[in-house]
Amino acid sequence: MATIKDIAKLAGVSISTASRALNDNPRISEATRTKVKQIAAELGYSPNYNAQTLTRGEANMVGLVFPVTDQSALANPFHIDLMRGAGVALEQRHYTMMVAIAETEERLLETVKSMVTQSKVHNFLLLYTKEKDPVTDYLRDAGMNFVVIGHPEKQGDRFVDNDNIQAGFLATQKLLDDHHCQHVAFVTSPHHWSFEVDRQLGCRQCLNERGLGGTEWVVEEGNAPQFFAQHPEIDGLVCADDILFLQIYRQLEALGRQEQLAIICFNNSRLLGRLLPAIDRVDLRPRQLGIAAVELLFNRQADHQFISFALQ
Repeated sequence: MATIKDIAKLAGVSISTASRALNDNPRISEATRTKVKQIAAELGYSPNYNAQTLTRGEANMVGLVFPVTDQSALANPFHIDLMRGAGVALEQRHYTMMVAIAETEERLLETVKSMVTQSKVHNFLLLYTKEKDPVTDYLRDAGMNFVVIGHPEKQGDRFVDNDNIQAGFLATQKLLDDHHCQHVAFVTSPHHWSFEVDRQLGCRQCLNERGLGGTEWVVEEGNAPQFFAQHPEIDGLVCADDILFLQIYRQLEALGRQEQLAIICFNNSRLLGRLLPAIDRVDLRPRQLGIAAVELLFNRQADHQFISFALQ
């Protein structure tokens, strides 16, 4: 059975260079990577990842950390598409995924610590950004390799994201230009996640340029009647994501407002596309976000990447 030592000898490189080439390390030239992979294929080489784990003291796994929430986050169509993208990219590198999810900050931190100390996971993708986050602080202090999906709260953290301010601006512009709205409300959750804040900022910038005022609707259970009683003039909604719109759709139906409003929402999840009416959408390409996050995780020379979005 061929070994990494055999491949290195035939390729005329060191064992460490051969190993890095097989793992697509960007520090190794493309020519060397191609040569090493060709020799490995000719020899029928099959890497022993368990042995690699013992040698490096690091598992071939990437921790995927969700924000503090219940297990329903795993069923979020945006997260599903993102995980699919990350999974494809990880499989190509012979890595698997381990999920950390908990209902409290304390339990989430303990889960991540256990992944590092017990499972030897040293690479992480964080599906959220938050000020004074103990998980991010721990990973940073422990010297772990991690990438944030979203705009990081601390300068220097590596990340992939959409330009959410521009997305909010263009989504609002579409309502104004295509539907001639004059009174737009931005629909957000009580969490005010960073992506919601950025999209709302873009929305406000667009409205200000047009000399229009804007309103915020913080969605809570059953509060649609109260909101529209206070703001009967609203003729357009910019929803921070399609999960939010799904929450308010039945309320709008009960009020008879769904046909009177122009609506645009973010994410364009394929699953929810079958449930939601034909409204305008902003496709944030979560699958590509997942792929880009994995690529950035293993490319220490880059610190961020923005993924384009599309209005539909």
